[in-house]
Amino acid sequence: MEDQNLLKRLSIIKLLYKTGLEQSKQSESISFFSILAFHDSIEMFLKLACEYKQIKSEKLSFIQFWDSLPHLTLKESMRNLNSRRVNLKHRGLIPAKIEIESSRVNTTDFFEQNTKTTFEIEFSEISLLELIKFEKVKLILTNSQKNLNEKDYENSFKKSVEAFEELLSEYKQNKVNKFTKNLFDFPSKIRINSSSRYWSNTEQVDKRLDEVVKKINEKFDHFERTLEVVSFGFNFRKYSKFKMLSPAFYITSEGNYYFHEYNDKIKFNEEDCEFGIDFVLECCLKLQEFDYENPNLETY
Repeated sequence: MEDQNLLKRLSIIKLLYKTGLEQSKQSESISFFSILAFHDSIEMFLKLACEYKQIKSEKLSFIQFWDSLPHLTLKESMRNLNSRRVNLKHRGLIPAKIEIESSRVNTTDFFEQNTKTTFEIEFSEISLLELIKFEKVKLILTNSQKNLNEKDYENSFKKSVEAFEELLSEYKQNKVNKFTKNLFDFPSKIRINSSSRYWSNTEQVDKRLDEVVKKINEKFDHFERTLEVVSFGFNFRKYSKFKMLSPAFYITSEGNYYFHEYNDKIKFNEEDCEFGIDFVLECCLKLQEFDYENPNLETY
């Protein structure tokens, strides 16, 4: 099996596992869905392991994988997870909160203990960024992850902000019609020029009007981005947190990002940076669900 294909499949498994992690931390009324995600991620891992080691697995039940792969650990914990999944899916029995927490811990332990011995790679080293098809965004997020690993939290989050802006730009750039109109471009149609030459010659009136126009444009900026985020199908609550953490910046005519100096009270940590990377990754995968371009773009 080629290394690139192996890494991509392991990335998908890790994505499913992280989906389970997120579900397990939700309210008790829906957190039980994580049992299905945890079980499916481990089952995918077991099938990939057999394929990697050239072991036939078509007729193996879930627990029988441990007979074919004797180096695997946590057999009894996984037997319990399998029982919870059967009770939930086939009998409609909702697991208790403590069972969900136990499943989360056991699934995490399983991957951390068995990925290295099976595929010669640490589970923590498997990058979900392999799933991103937007190459520039992928490169920026890779640098963000590198900064995070080096505990350079400030630059890590800045890179996440850059990646998000580049994602929107890259996705929109080939979706124009023959009139060069892009339905995702809301900003250009709601602008008021604040230049004083359009107003009264009275300096005091000019100043007041400029202030009003400035406030209107600021409100439109927020409104436009909200429409953009919602139209792309992003999680707006996650975006609001991402925006709250993001420093103010502007993009130069050369395409470079210039970030304003942080307030001394703002201190980023590992959790913030992981959230930033995960949020942009989630947005990438959302846009990749349905992507398209104008096939006649070059002829216009």
